[in-house]
Amino acid sequence: MVFEQGNGVKKKRVSKKNKKSWRKHTDTRDVDSFLDEKRLEERLGTAFADRKDNELFQIDKEADIQQKVIFTGRKKKLLKPIKCFAILDERSAVPDPIKKRNRVRTPEERQHPLVKKLEAERKERGILKKKEIIAHKNRALARAKKNSRPKKGEFNADLWEDTDNAHTEDPDVEWLTPATKYHVLKNTGQLKKKMPEKFLTKPYETPAVETPHPGMSYNPTYTDHQNLLQEVADKELKLIKEENHLKRVTSKMFSRVTEDENESMRMKEMSQGLPETCENKTEQDTQEESETDSEYRAINPPVKNVKKTLQKRRKLKEAKVEQLHQKDSRLEKKKLSDIYRLKFLNQEIEAREKKLAKLQEKREKIRAIKEKEPKQLSKRKFEPLDQEFNLGEELSGSLRGVKPEGSILEDRYKSFQRRNIIEPTVRQRPRRAKVKRYEKKSHKMGWETKGY
Repeated sequence: MVFEQGNGVKKKRVSKKNKKSWRKHTDTRDVDSFLDEKRLEERLGTAFADRKDNELFQIDKEADIQQKVIFTGRKKKLLKPIKCFAILDERSAVPDPIKKRNRVRTPEERQHPLVKKLEAERKERGILKKKEIIAHKNRALARAKKNSRPKKGEFNADLWEDTDNAHTEDPDVEWLTPATKYHVLKNTGQLKKKMPEKFLTKPYETPAVETPHPGMSYNPTYTDHQNLLQEVADKELKLIKEENHLKRVTSKMFSRVTEDENESMRMKEMSQGLPETCENKTEQDTQEESETDSEYRAINPPVKNVKKTLQKRRKLKEAKVEQLHQKDSRLEKKKLSDIYRLKFLNQEIEAREKKLAKLQEKREKIRAIKEKEPKQLSKRKFEPLDQEFNLGEELSGSLRGVKPEGSILEDRYKSFQRRNIIEPTVRQRPRRAKVKRYEKKSHKMGWETKGY
């Protein structure tokens, strides 16, 4: 098909399947010229067709008195729009196609006419809102601060005045909230925190260095040395007693048996509940089995639904009423007996109070004892050191020949633990993974199996 254009030139129909052929065979001169005209109008302003006469033409008028207005630099700046509102200005010279756009009204425009009228009357009478009063005060303070500011070249303040203690006083002003006072004191560096009394006192009563037992001296008296040995012996006896008790209730609790007895007991235990063999069965057992096999018994036998008679129902109602009467009578009797038992009840209450007082006293004593003991600071309890002692033949009577016992470093470490300064711990050793060692089949030499 061939199309004829207005100038009489025939245009061939070509394929415009690809972009390349589309660009090659498409004439866009009319579109480019139209867009150039539009861009020119944008640069010049509104389209000439839409402009008014007073915009296209200017009427010259001569003024009677020519006045020259001279603006200073600061006044010129005031006349210019603020830079922060530049984003709101139109960036393009193309006019807005929608002339009547929706606009959010200001709070003053949205205000009801009656409310506006009431506010105007209130202002005429001199009644102000709270925020207006605060705004007036703030303006007055700002004005006073500005006026009190020293001018350029004035030096009224004393540079050598001591201003370190200027904010030491607590700002006890009525209208200041406690949070504001705390903020002022904290940021001026004058906040003084009081340490609680419980942190000022020591949490332990044991002294840093305890006095040792007099029997531990290098030249003790006979009685002191014997008392020390007695204490050590008592502790050892207590440990032996505990160890014997544990053995008695664990390992010695079970009797020893031979291997044959153990095997027979095991077979008997494992064969519990299993059916017996024909050899072990007696005639009585077979007879019982035959009897049980002949009879049939259901798991849930059927129950006959027998309807209750009127007489039975009446008797049940009477029994229920009688039961309720008996219950009420028992309650009444209990009330009377409680009235007569008031004297005994008072005695019981007094006895109970005395018992509770004794328990409270006992608990306080236990609490006082526990306060002196080391606290549980970790999963391990505090274990004191064993008592250091020397036997009678080891005593020399002089410092030169005395045999040293214990370690000073260990004693100080245990003292820290006893006074709750550090937590009781044990020495941690590094755990090494168990490495499985084996010999590769390819590395075997062959003499392992031959027995060389």
